[in-house]
Amino acid sequence: MDLSSQDVVTQQQKPSGRRPVGSSQIWTRYGVLLPSQQTRKLKEWVLIDEQQHLVNSSGLGHLALTTGFTIDRSLLTAFCERWNNETNTAHFMGFEMAPSLRDVSYILGIPVTGHVVTAEPIGDEAVKRMCFHYLGESPGNGEQLCGLIRLTWLYRKFHQLPENPTINEIAYSTRAYLLYLVGSTLFPDTMRGFVSPRYLPLLADFRKIREYAWGAAALAHLYRGLSVAVTPNATTQFLGSATLLMAWIYEYLPLTQPQQKNQNTFLPRACRWNFGGATRGQRKKVMEWRKVFEQLQFSDVNWNPYKDMNPAIIPEYCIAADNICYSRTWLISFNIKEVYVPDRFARQFGREQGRLHGVPMWARRTWSKWKDWRVEYAHEIKEFHQLVGCRFTPAETSINLLPNESVTGQDATGHSQSASQNFFSMVEVLKNDLPVIDRYLEGQLLPVEVASFLERVGMMIKSYSPPQSSRKKDQTAQGQSSIVRSKNPRKRGKPSFFQDPSNPQNSRADRFPGVLVPYQDSSKCDMVLDGTVPLLNGAEKFKEQGVMDLWQNSHLTTPSSSSLDSSSPESRKRRQPDRDEIQIPRDTENHRRSGQLCVQLKMFKHRDGVGAEPTNPVFL
Repeated sequence: MDLSSQDVVTQQQKPSGRRPVGSSQIWTRYGVLLPSQQTRKLKEWVLIDEQQHLVNSSGLGHLALTTGFTIDRSLLTAFCERWNNETNTAHFMGFEMAPSLRDVSYILGIPVTGHVVTAEPIGDEAVKRMCFHYLGESPGNGEQLCGLIRLTWLYRKFHQLPENPTINEIAYSTRAYLLYLVGSTLFPDTMRGFVSPRYLPLLADFRKIREYAWGAAALAHLYRGLSVAVTPNATTQFLGSATLLMAWIYEYLPLTQPQQKNQNTFLPRACRWNFGGATRGQRKKVMEWRKVFEQLQFSDVNWNPYKDMNPAIIPEYCIAADNICYSRTWLISFNIKEVYVPDRFARQFGREQGRLHGVPMWARRTWSKWKDWRVEYAHEIKEFHQLVGCRFTPAETSINLLPNESVTGQDATGHSQSASQNFFSMVEVLKNDLPVIDRYLEGQLLPVEVASFLERVGMMIKSYSPPQSSRKKDQTAQGQSSIVRSKNPRKRGKPSFFQDPSNPQNSRADRFPGVLVPYQDSSKCDMVLDGTVPLLNGAEKFKEQGVMDLWQNSHLTTPSSSSLDSSSPESRKRRQPDRDEIQIPRDTENHRRSGQLCVQLKMFKHRDGVGAEPTNPVFL
């Protein structure tokens, strides 16, 4: 990131209403913060040897060792009050500090370099499809909310495998465990106990999980959580990894360290301060921690907390060069974009603190399920990939093309639902190919059998709809009506005056056998009111005339229709249809019934003219 670029504006140049850089003023919260992460059930998750191997090879295995971390809420709240959401640093007397990429790598033991943690947008309607595709199960209506799924559902469904699990069952359970792990430790949501399934495509291939910069994404979420915490009228829930922040405070600020600590110097460093929920003696209150931070001096900070670490124990995927950790960049995780300015806390890297440069202006964006953040942050993602030297390209998986949920077993017709849904997907593909075939065959002379076959196939493909629920299928098998009626009468469809287009008797090739007929694009064809002759090109006039004849057959063409009584002989005679007329079948079951406001309209449009009731159908 270029410090001399034109978009870099120092905070001193901003309006005076905002807190200036280096100011000792802090914003005081009312209420103690509550961490959103929930890791209690992770220790009860039973993993077999194959699953443990997959978790360790994914690069996220160290996260499981940080569960059950004791959070000092008073200390957490007092530190958050020192945070400046314009520079993404904590301000003390004469110096600034902040968690860095190197801190995330050592404290949590996860990769901080690689591909940005992001994927294609996911809507609420695709949650079940994604879960079924990657987990083999889909949550019920009570197990998901606003595009999120409950952590308790993941635990209940996948925390223990059967006696002889299959390969797919092992993969599904391990993927659910990793989703629970990253959702509860790295990316806790505002809705406690929920996790977004948007990370599932990134957890699909266990060999490629370590190719993503999970540490950079976790740091972006932590910066966002700290910035939200100092926002006036903000929620009391702390977003981001509270384990990461608490361990970082203990590493750099010896005055806050508990009386006891583990002498373990292995990864992850958070294990040094993890006592499994045990008490650490009497804790201080928020006011006491505020006084400690107000009087904190430069000499009270341990600027090199990792000097006792053996570099040989650091895994390769956790190694991040100093030129990467000390370079300005953008931290991206889906909609979250936070600036990373390590030059403002250079002492944490063993360097002399120079002049504090300005921080670029940026807007914090909220989540939108319809926005592709890969396109929105394309420039920032490219800069990060160039900095870390990322050459990994994730496999593209279109969420919209994933199959719908299916369950094992057979329906009333004896066919499995998954086979039915695969057939529906095939039909959707054929619908996209029909225009190409039509353009190729248009105007060609084809045998009658071929033309008839193509016409019937085109009609069936265009009129095909996905299978309904088993209840509606049972009603159809019993001869009941399978018409889907909308609950809202205003959204019900208009009555159909056309017959079934898939009827082979309606084919014109069957009526004129033994001849060659020119091929017509089925998309340019329609049916007239009697449903026997297809409308070809140039027949739009005949179609409009047929519709107008239907309108002219109504009572509006009779001048005295509004003055005749419904029981008069003239009315009864008019209601008797002419034997020579072609009767048009009316689907009275689909007619919309109106309310009280349409009574005046029915005085004119009702067949009998007078005596209209609210329950009478409107014939247009």
